[in-house]
Amino acid sequence: VESPQLHCILNSNNVACSFAVGAGFLAFLSCLAFLVLDTQETHIAGTRFRTAFQLLDFVLADIPGLLGFPGPPK
Repeated sequence: VESPQLHCILNSNNVACSFAVGAGFLAFLSCLAFLVLDTQETHIAGTRFRTAFQLLDFVLADIPGLLGFPGPPK
């Protein structure tokens, strides 16, 4: 029976669904921010800021894996 109403597929746990939506939204925003910063990387003058930016980019890219979020389907 199909219902026109949306429901959570994560064991009907609204907190889990809210967390997943929030994590996805934050990941999307960070992707946009780093996309903009990556395009401007050659214009960044300070080497300390550039190094910190590259390290932060690397760390934030690895957080989903460290938290155990699944990768793309196989």
